[in-house]
Formats: sequence, structure tokens, C-alpha cells
Amino acid sequence: MFGGAARLGLGVLSAGWTAAHHLRRALYATGLERTRSLPVPVLSIGNLAVGGTGKTPFTAWIAAGLRGRGHHPGILSRGYGPRAAGGPGSLSDEGAVLRRALGDEVPLREDANRLRGGRRLLAEFPDTDVLLLDDGFQHWQLARDLDVVLLDATRPFGYGHLLPRGLLREPPRALERAGVVVVTRAERVDAGALEEIRARVAELSSAVLAVARSRPAGVEVDGVTHEPGWLRGRRVFAVCGIGNPQSFVAHLEALGAVVVGRRFLPDHAAPTTGAWTGLREGARAAGAEVVVTTRKDAVKVERLPPDVAVYEVSMHVDDGEAELWAAVENTLAECQAPTPRHGYGG
Repeated sequence: MFGGAARLGLGVLSAGWTAAHHLRRALYATGLERTRSLPVPVLSIGNLAVGGTGKTPFTAWIAAGLRGRGHHPGILSRGYGPRAAGGPGSLSDEGAVLRRALGDEVPLREDANRLRGGRRLLAEFPDTDVLLLDDGFQHWQLARDLDVVLLDATRPFGYGHLLPRGLLREPPRALERAGVVVVTRAERVDAGALEEIRARVAELSSAVLAVARSRPAGVEVDGVTHEPGWLRGRRVFAVCGIGNPQSFVAHLEALGAVVVGRRFLPDHAAPTTGAWTGLREGARAAGAEVVVTTRKDAVKVERLPPDVAVYEVSMHVDDGEAELWAAVENTLAECQAPTPRHGYGG
């Protein structure tokens, strides 16, 4: 009885979310709200559902790939979430991870008004010739030239319902706006499940389809980076505040770590310095040799306790990489001549 009532209530809230989404799209479709363009191509990297899809490591991967192909990318982000350690003016946790991965060679600006942030970035870095719009699939204010949409293979369609009953921001048919769809964390599902996702995407969209897998990149302990195999056989206590914490645990177990305990925080949340003391005590009580956290969590504190390891992950497109880059390069080439930019509907 209670479960049915809860589902009914969430269904009503989902209907409200849907109505608000359609109203916002209608405002841009009718011209009551204006979509504005920047003078360089804009590639959006976004999601169909909330929760972690590996967007940050994918953004690092595509930005590095663009540089390797002779382009000068910049990144625009809303900057949602807590500030990384470093005081006022510091980047968000995800921004700090990107800066660490890409260095200063790829300019990054965080601004809730992505149009304003883009103008400032281009004024400061005039050689920038392409902008990556972080989390831009549902962003209508700024025109984009290509929508790249990430689907987590473990929950690609948000359990079939819009927020808050499910995880979807939009119905699956919104993929018709996408130019490229990337299925991430493919290492977490079998071949049959992956084929089902491919078939479903093909029904919904004519977008290029690529498949990406996350890979362990290293483990940092007390400022020293070890090979991922450092975790093999160790009893670990997992602590993270990310969108898909189960993926973190799955990575640790795949490396051969023995996960004896875990503490999941809300996405973007970070334990205080005092809370780390309690976490370490809980880890010792569980018989753990080491506490392991993610880089996204580590950047939120000035200094981690000496016995906390930071797990690094990278992303690589294995299937459809050539087709993905062809779609990107074709988009950039088309933008050399004046062409209409994508607005509210892609």
C-alpha cells in the first residue's frame, strides 16, 4: 500500500518536472527566450539522466584529443558543487579535476551564465577555436553546434522515469537531438546488455554511437603515485561523494582490492577534516588497511590524512572512436562557413 502511494506521489512530481521542461523548451521555441551564439563552435557534452556518467573524464579525453588534432579548446562549466580546496575563487570539484588532468593548456571558466563565461574566456584566450560546453544538453541559452550525450551503460535510461521517480531529465526520445551518443562504463555490462543499448539508441536517434570504458590510471598515497595494482589484495574502506558510487566500488573490486566497508556521501559532498577522523576510525574497526577515495573527493580538502589513498580513473573510447572524431571534425569544418547554430531543439 505504502509503496504504491509513494510511486503515485513520485509520478505526480515527475509530471510536474515534465511540464516545466516542456514550458522552458517552448519559451525558446517561440522566441520568448533567445538562444545566443558565440563566435567559435560549441560542442556540448551532456547527459540524458542525472547521476555520474563519467562526464568529467570524458571531457578531459575529448579536450586532450582536440589539442592533439591541432585545435585550441576551452571548457565552459556552470561550476556546480563545492569549491575545491584553495579558498575564494577556486574551481569546483569537477573543475579542479579537469585542471589537474589538462593543466593550464586548456582554459576553463566556470559561470552559471555560460554565455557570459564564454565571452570572458574568449576575450582572455583569443586563440581558442572550439568550446566544450559542460553539461549542456538541457542548456538552451547558448547555441551549440554538436550535442554529445553520455549514457551510463549500467542505467542508460534512468530506470524509465523522469525525475524524481526515475533519473531522467528528459524522455529518451530527446536523443533525437544528439549528434553523438557515447555509452560509458561499458566494462560494467556484458555484451548482450550492450547490444540492447545499441539497439535502443538506434531506435531513438540517428546519432553516431561510440562506446567508452573507464580504466584505472593510478593510486596516489602520500603524494606518491603507484600503479593500480597497488590495491590488489589490500583490505580497503571506500569513501566517495560522486553520482554513481557503485562504479567506484566496482573499480576497486576489479583491481583485486577487498572492500571491507564503504561510506557513500551525496554527489559533490565532502567530509570535513573532523569527519575524516571518524571515517578512519570506522575503517580500522572494519579491518581496513587503507581508506580509498576518488580524485573528485580529494580536491575538496586542503590535505588528506596520510593513510588515505586517491584512486585515479581515465576514460577511453574503444568502439566508434573514428566515427566520433569524424562527427566532431565535420562539425568544426562546417562552422568555418556561416551556418545556423543549434538552438533550443538541437
